[in-house]
Amino acid sequence: MQFKKVLLAFSALVSAAIWAPQAQAIPAFARQVGMACSACHYQHFPVLNSFGRAFKEGGFTMMGAQEKIEGDGLSIPANLNLAFITNLQYTKTNGPTTNQNAISKDSNNGQISMTQYSLFMGGRVGENIGFEGEVGLSGGAALASVKMPFAQDWGSFKTLEVPFTTDGLGAAQGFEILSTGASTVHPFNQQDMAAISAQQYIGTATAAHGVALVAANDMGFVNFTKWGLDSIIGNGGDNPSPVNPAAVAAGAPTGAGSPTSNYLRAAWLGDVAGFDSGVGFQYWGGTSASASAMTPGGWYETKATAIDAQMMGDLGGMPLTLIASYARAPNATGTNPNVFNNGGTDARKSFNIGAELGVLPKTTVQLGLRNAKSGINNGVSANASDNAIMLGVTYSIALNVRAELTYSKYSGDLYSSSGANTALPFTGDQMTVLNMWMDF
Repeated sequence: MQFKKVLLAFSALVSAAIWAPQAQAIPAFARQVGMACSACHYQHFPVLNSFGRAFKEGGFTMMGAQEKIEGDGLSIPANLNLAFITNLQYTKTNGPTTNQNAISKDSNNGQISMTQYSLFMGGRVGENIGFEGEVGLSGGAALASVKMPFAQDWGSFKTLEVPFTTDGLGAAQGFEILSTGASTVHPFNQQDMAAISAQQYIGTATAAHGVALVAANDMGFVNFTKWGLDSIIGNGGDNPSPVNPAAVAAGAPTGAGSPTSNYLRAAWLGDVAGFDSGVGFQYWGGTSASASAMTPGGWYETKATAIDAQMMGDLGGMPLTLIASYARAPNATGTNPNVFNNGGTDARKSFNIGAELGVLPKTTVQLGLRNAKSGINNGVSANASDNAIMLGVTYSIALNVRAELTYSKYSGDLYSSSGANTALPFTGDQMTVLNMWMDF
């Protein structure tokens, strides 16, 4: 039973780390504002600088030199702004190569794959209305994510109402501008976000839909979101959970049900010793229905808390990004599992730090450290530890073409008991990823 819990929980975690869709800058926005991607991003995309944060706060409506078509109640770009994003990835893990003779190799053999090819669109719908959407092209075209901010300017601050749906970005998809991993969209390393972000370790990037209500200015923002789980929980539909007939019979929706969960996010932004800095907290609460096969009843607790911080600035003439986060997902208190700690017998929690230093004009080095408790009793510990160290390097061939190398090493009580390593999809404790991506 304990082995089964470990298997379920960590298959989800590590599969997400390996196969997570790559959230990158969208050239559609660059076309709209008439600026290079570096205008909105610090060091490299997808980390946001102050101008990029302002663009999101404005609901993607800011225009540059691009021609507009305007009329009575109409103000749209002359061209529909689109972008195509794809990547080529090599993944090597250190488990046994049991499928050497198989036609389909797994990552223990060294696996080459394209983990994303998507069509993005976004920009201005009207003077105060924006749009962002992604159509995944893997296995046939399907809508992966969409949101439509309605923004109002009140002088010193803005308000936004943002209806959204996503197959794997979580409740934070409605609105987020920090790059700590509060949302999967902006962390500097997309290959192993669970090593640098506590929020991503506890699995807050679920399928979700809802409406975000936001107030923001230069000093920070507050986001309250009513949201719900969709029928498929998890990572972008790469390995979707099938709809469970028992959950449907119990009343769980097969599509997007009522948004019955709550999400509260607040963050402060300002200058600290010359560094562009931010500090915030997140709260997830309530329950939500889903017809995923994860539970016959179809209802889940959606409970977690997190605090995070970031600093971006120059260190000895070299650009530096620092992030830190702590997140906690309690074990379920009743018959409904906590979606952020499914199968855990204790609280899942993690403290993470990450750093990226620009050592050359086009090259950065990265570090991630995780000290975590899995929430799982694996026979060695009532709450087995699950630690990680991540090392990375990136090289920007062009502003929209980047090569990345990431190495992760995992350790802790989770890996100490006999057979515990088999909880991981690759039955090992190391992962190396070489990734080349481009967008245009």
